[in-house]
Amino acid sequence: MSEVKDQSSNKGKSKVKGLVNKTQYVESVIVDSKPAFLMTDISTGEKSVLDKVLTPNGIVRPLKREEMGYIPFEFTSAEIEEWKSVVFDREQLLDDILEVVQQYLDVSFQEQILFTGDILLTYCLDWTSTTHFLFFVGDRGSGKTNATRIVSELGYRCMSTAQMSPANIYNFLSTDEEGCGTICEDEADDIDNNTEKLRIYKSSYAKGQKIPKMDMYGKKVQLYYNTYCMVFFSGEGLPKNQALRERIVAVYMIKGNPKDNIKRPKDLKWKEEHIAPLRKKLLMWKLQNIGKKFSTIDSGLTGRDQELFEDFLSVFAGTKHESDARDVVNHYVNKRQQAIADSLEGIIFRILEPLLDENRKIEFQRLYDILTTSDELSEYQYKINRNVVSKILLEKFQAVNKPIIKTVNGIRKQTTYYRFDERILKVLSEKYRINDL
Repeated sequence: MSEVKDQSSNKGKSKVKGLVNKTQYVESVIVDSKPAFLMTDISTGEKSVLDKVLTPNGIVRPLKREEMGYIPFEFTSAEIEEWKSVVFDREQLLDDILEVVQQYLDVSFQEQILFTGDILLTYCLDWTSTTHFLFFVGDRGSGKTNATRIVSELGYRCMSTAQMSPANIYNFLSTDEEGCGTICEDEADDIDNNTEKLRIYKSSYAKGQKIPKMDMYGKKVQLYYNTYCMVFFSGEGLPKNQALRERIVAVYMIKGNPKDNIKRPKDLKWKEEHIAPLRKKLLMWKLQNIGKKFSTIDSGLTGRDQELFEDFLSVFAGTKHESDARDVVNHYVNKRQQAIADSLEGIIFRILEPLLDENRKIEFQRLYDILTTSDELSEYQYKINRNVVSKILLEKFQAVNKPIIKTVNGIRKQTTYYRFDERILKVLSEKYRINDL
């Protein structure tokens, strides 16, 4: 291995990670206290340490320590030599992550497996397509901040802070590569009040999403920020925005008795021996497998459930935890589907469906009178008015409204009917679990 040179200048364009010169995959790290790239050539499997990379477009350099808004990956030359010869096992890494989770969080085994898989997933965004977000919900002292602290110290390039600004997020995500890091936002209760952050996070769950922004400080050029990343939240309540909530898996925290506190560890030696070494192994495992990927599985899930959980299941495929991971996904898929069925739209559809005539029509006034007096909708009565119901019928249920003249007691008056498409009714019946009730 050649000696890593001190990169003290800003010469060259900085790069967090990714492919250069078509076959060289690099990760910015610190080696022997100096900025460096760990590099795997995906065509040959060759591994090396570089102080810079020459490309047809100029020099590409690793990030300096002060350019990293997270805990740097720091290695010694001896550790790098070990990386070249040791093969890191995915199942063993999952076991090691689970051990850390069990040390610092007092949650159910299902939640431990969920959290373990998501930490490993932070290192897999080059291979995955979609993901979910974890949101730790609980009162003060419930342990939710401990959960995000674990991600901060063990996850892939994790920027962790409270109430970060959209500008901070854009700068972190960059215009260069997708999946350049992980976001942990503590005290995330105000997300609903920040439309720009909502815009970022709603697009962050899927690969290929970009948000255009004008660079107003240089040549006023159009920039395109990659938003795909893993996001972990903690707060005292979930956001109300429905689109964001559809991407969230909520973990409800209560004050427990974990073995230790990651922020103020009683056993500092245990922490030093488990977290930093494991984090380096995870990055080395990623680099060892960057050209191989892992096999994505056919989960049998569809739609949003597939988007949220299929890649999560893939990280466990072929390991002793595979059945545990499937139990986790079944649990949260059922919870998510039940929440959809119990939503305002779900209950309205459940009331509406048996009232339709043979032509799949219903008079709006009749439906509205039933909805406003239904015990099933008692908790939603403050939300229900004619405009809200009409909007749900037209936009959510894709009905067609048609005014009709009726004669009642000799008096002609106009009323409105809504007609529904048979195919869409079948889709909605499945979505709102009508046949499961």
